[in-house]
Parts: sequence; C-alpha cells; structure tokens
Amino acid sequence: MQDVETVVEELADHDDAGLVVAACWYDVSDDRPNYRMSQFDVQNFLWLTLPQLLRDPPADIDPMPGWREVVAEAAWFFERLDQPRYAAICRGQRTAEILEAAHDAMHSFELYARATHDSGIMPPVGLRITWLDSPGPREQALYDAITRALERAIAAGELDPAEDAKRLALAAGVLEQLPDGHLETMQDLMLAERMHRLRTTSGSQTLRELLVRVGPDVAKPLDLTPELLLAGTRPLGQIVHDRDGTGPLAALARKFGLLDENLDRTDDGERALAQPVLLFEAVVDGFAVPDDPTARHAALPLLAMLILSDTIDEEMLLDRIGIVFFETRESDVPTPSDTVRRAVAGLLADMRTAGLTAGDRLTDFGRRVALTGLRTRAMRSADD
Repeated sequence: MQDVETVVEELADHDDAGLVVAACWYDVSDDRPNYRMSQFDVQNFLWLTLPQLLRDPPADIDPMPGWREVVAEAAWFFERLDQPRYAAICRGQRTAEILEAAHDAMHSFELYARATHDSGIMPPVGLRITWLDSPGPREQALYDAITRALERAIAAGELDPAEDAKRLALAAGVLEQLPDGHLETMQDLMLAERMHRLRTTSGSQTLRELLVRVGPDVAKPLDLTPELLLAGTRPLGQIVHDRDGTGPLAALARKFGLLDENLDRTDDGERALAQPVLLFEAVVDGFAVPDDPTARHAALPLLAMLILSDTIDEEMLLDRIGIVFFETRESDVPTPSDTVRRAVAGLLADMRTAGLTAGDRLTDFGRRVALTGLRTRAMRSADD
C-alpha cells in the first residue's frame, strides 16, 4: 500500500494545481498520519471547496490554476493510492458540471447539494441529529463512520442511494457500534459530548447545575420498545386515527402537527400512525422543542426539574425558570413574567392531557418523554 504522506509530498511538488490538492488533504487529515480520504471528503473538496477557491483564490496561489488542472492532479493522487472510484468522481460529469458553474455561487451550491444528496452517503435526517459546523471529536468520528458505512454499502451494490429507509437503518446501526476501547456506543459517546456542550453554552448557572444533576439519568439506556411507546401514545394515536376534533387531545394533535385545522391528517400524522416510534417522537418534539419561543426556552429547565423532582410544585418550577430567563438575559428580573407563567402553565396542561403527568407526578411514560426530550435538545442545535 502506498504511503499517503509520501504521495502527498510528491503531489505538492508537481505544480500549483498539485499544491491545491495537497493543501486539501492536509486540511482534511487534521494531523492524522496517512489519512485516507473518504468519498465524503472527496465530494466536498471537488463540489464545495474547489468552487469556492476558484471564485476567491488564496493569496499564496496567484494565479489560481484552472479547475481542469486541479481535477487532473486529484485524479492522479487517487490513482496512485489505488482508489479508482475517487479518480472516477474527479473525472465525472457531475464534477465538471459543478466546476463549470463555479463562478455562480448560488447555482454551483445548488448543484453541489443535489449531487451530494444523490450520492446517498450523507447521514439521513431521520437520525434526528443536527450536525455542527465545528463538531467535537466524538461527533466528527460518528459522522465519518456513518458516511463511510453508507459509502461501503453503496459501492458494494448492497444499498441503493435512493433507499432512504435502508440508509436510515444502516446509519442507526452505526450509532450502536462500540468503538475500540469503549464500553459505550458511538451514540452514547456523542451524547455525552453534546450534553457537555449544552451545559457550557447554556448561559445560565441554574440550568448548568440542573443539567449536571440530570446527566446520569439522561445517559442511562431507555426502554423504548414499540409496545411501551404504543401504550403511552395510544390515546393521541386514536384521536389522529379517528380525526376526532373534540376535546383537548385534538388540540394537542393539531399543535404537534399531526392534524391540520380541518382535522385532516398531515403527512407526519400519516407516518406517525404507521410507526409508534414516530408518534412518540412527535410527542417528544412537542414538549422539548415547542414552536412558541418562550415555551421552548422554558422547556429545557422544566424537563430537567420534572425528572429530578419527586412531585410537581408549579411555583417552585416557575421560580427556577424565572431565574434561568434572567441569567440568559431573556428577562430583566429574576421572577417569572406573565408570559413565562402562561407558557409553563400551557406546557404542564398539555403534559396532563398527553398522559405525561398524573396528579403531581411524572408517569413512567412522561419520564421517558422528558429524558428523550433532553437528549433531543442536546443532539440538535439551538436553532433547529
């Protein structure tokens, strides 16, 4: 097997076009010796980074070589490393089409997005993870593992890039893998990294303390078998099935996007009826990331406190949430405003309706929703 770094050094000595490709390898390898680029790396260089370089050349390369010269050097590089598939991508029609349009930033990006989607190697959206632009090492490792697993299956003819359900199943399997030297799955390792990030970026000391205390509970495996989920979501599912517009559950089904204002099932509603997991996820999203901005800001400390508390003390919850709003500069005073009170009262009322609470306690179903809700907030970005 060719020593990658030796080939990179030879490439950089060719000419400016070779230097561009070598610089890309150094950037992607991130000090990992003899790093072998993935298809994701190759596509991103050819279809995203190179068009940007052509529009805005680096100061140390003047003039910028033409894209054909760069692509030829990239193809040479991958052939030397016995990676003919990547060399073929370099010479492919898709690459030529994108680079011919490099002068038009919007159009070339649209072509990049379409080509990347069609390749089938991107992590499926069904994983419910917002991938960060500046990921931590565990997130980066998981993303790389998923794209490489999808690449291998597609290259071997075992997976059609357009088969979204099979792509999701394969990617979900990667989440459950145990990396060498670890007893936790790749998903658990990334969750721990994301929970740390959620704490450190919260802007509220009160919320940080809550997240530290609830962290061990969030990290424990959850029993989310279809039978348990179906039992918890059955009343809401029945309303969606019957399209019954009476009662508070119908209002909740509309709020969660399962029924529209005419009581017709939405696409999400149709899918949720077919799969209890999707109905459960709709409930989790409804409480972890509600549409109302005030409710969304209150949801994170509220879910944490409900998990940590033996009983539900609404005034205590409001007092703490008021402090969180003050510490994050969402409020000028450390007491809950009328808007915050209404938002929290609405969330608690909806929880009673959905069966998350009974009397002054979380139900078993409610605890599962609350814990999954905290995981959801950690695994998705603040703006998602």
